[in-house]
Amino acid sequence: MKQLSPMDSHFYYFETPDQPMMIGSLWLCDQSTAPGGMVRHKEILQYIEDRLNRTSYFRRRLEQAPFGLDDPYWLDDPNFDLEYHVRHVGLPQPGDWRQLCIFTARTMSRSVDMRRAPWEVYIIEGLNNVEGVPPGSFAVLIRFHHAYVDGKASLELSEALMETTANHEYGRQDQVVVAERAPSRLEMWARTTPRMLGQSLRSMKAGVTFSRKSIELFKRLRTDAMPEQKRVPRSIFNTDVSPHRSYGALEWSIKDLKSLRALCPGASLNDVIIAIIGGGMRRYLMQRNQLPDLSLVSMCPVSVRPDEAKKDGGNLVSAMYIGVGTDIDDPVERLRAVNRRTAKGIPLAREVLNELSFAAGEMIPPYMRSMTAWMQNKARLGSKVPVTNMLITNVPGIPGMTPQYFAGALIRKVTPMVPIADGMAITHGITGIYDKLAVGVLADRGVMPDMDIYIQCLQDATDEYLQRARLLERASRMMEETAVIGEPAATLPASVRKAASGKRGNGRAKVKVVDVASTDIKEPLSAGADASPAAAKTE
Repeated sequence: MKQLSPMDSHFYYFETPDQPMMIGSLWLCDQSTAPGGMVRHKEILQYIEDRLNRTSYFRRRLEQAPFGLDDPYWLDDPNFDLEYHVRHVGLPQPGDWRQLCIFTARTMSRSVDMRRAPWEVYIIEGLNNVEGVPPGSFAVLIRFHHAYVDGKASLELSEALMETTANHEYGRQDQVVVAERAPSRLEMWARTTPRMLGQSLRSMKAGVTFSRKSIELFKRLRTDAMPEQKRVPRSIFNTDVSPHRSYGALEWSIKDLKSLRALCPGASLNDVIIAIIGGGMRRYLMQRNQLPDLSLVSMCPVSVRPDEAKKDGGNLVSAMYIGVGTDIDDPVERLRAVNRRTAKGIPLAREVLNELSFAAGEMIPPYMRSMTAWMQNKARLGSKVPVTNMLITNVPGIPGMTPQYFAGALIRKVTPMVPIADGMAITHGITGIYDKLAVGVLADRGVMPDMDIYIQCLQDATDEYLQRARLLERASRMMEETAVIGEPAATLPASVRKAASGKRGNGRAKVKVVDVASTDIKEPLSAGADASPAAAKTE
């Protein structure tokens, strides 16, 4: 039997009706590729039944230790009922993106029955007016409890429900999984008692690790890892969350995102995404007159999951805390600031904070963890002192360009969703498929009732970066052509020379450094047609 780790149990104990700890993924499926051009619900049930045998994890439920003296265990559910976990619903007409986001938001506002395997799949029919898929398509909303999986594990388990052919061989199972026998109460006591007796030793050992890593963290912060900003500002997102949600998503071309790295040599794709979100958040908060003087800080999970732990579920993740640059007007300066911060934050998260957080969990006995979580939830302590303002995940998408199918239907788009919590009323999940990446935004509906406006702010920030990247590319080309014909670079406009060199002024830039109107570039500057928005409205 596999037992919940201290990190897994954190998501289990800290769940409340107002903050369900659910991770989700939304797939848009084109059923015209299926044999006969249509997929029936009974075929979907058989397809999922066939695919579930790729891993036994889908059939597991929680078994409590006697009197809650130890963390729960995962056991195979002897009464597993697939039809309970797979639901069939239809969108109201006109069956557009807004209606789909409303349904997604409402579904993600609820938890699952933890007496059963903690996952659900919704087959959503009636997508007749959604960009990117033909009329008559359907969506698949799959969601897991966060105690069950972290972001990367949820993606890997979701891949178990995909295949690379539209012609599924129904009734064929990849392997037969034999269910574990559920232990008796006496056997559970036999497992729990030695762990209770050994808890003091584990706590002492974890305390030594915690002290050692705390000293290492202090030394690292004193030398090269001290954050530029030492305080998290209070924002509209540092509040108690309600049970109501809003949801939206935006899709990017990976080619476009990669082109933006030229604005800051050494920047990663993740840096670019964080900088875009920082720009979109700056726009949104300025419209609401709620922009703090200091930059908003995002918690960014960093996976420490080894390859051999694939499809094992659970949570193997650390985190870094990064200022997203909402205090910086110039987009290039914002990207450079994010790049500097992640260069320090990622090694710190993997080498120090990972063991530090695990040791902190091991120091506290399981029954104390549940009691501590109950008291914290009762007092709503998460929103009292700002620790972070938001969350931005860093989950890779489905690898490769090979078409992926669900019961014969081609999966055309994938967008994620990550749970919010007290003190963190907005989250950004990042994943993708084929040559696209998508950000899925889940927020408290009372805090962000105008999700479509925020999605447009993200699109505007993307367009601004694309415009800068194209200007830089053309300016660099003009500099090269000038050098070839022997003309001095000084004959070019100053703005072109500055764009080509990448130099910027010091301090916080409030004036546009590159004046597009003053250059000699004749071609119109595109705002980035490849980045197609999927603007969403709330319930």
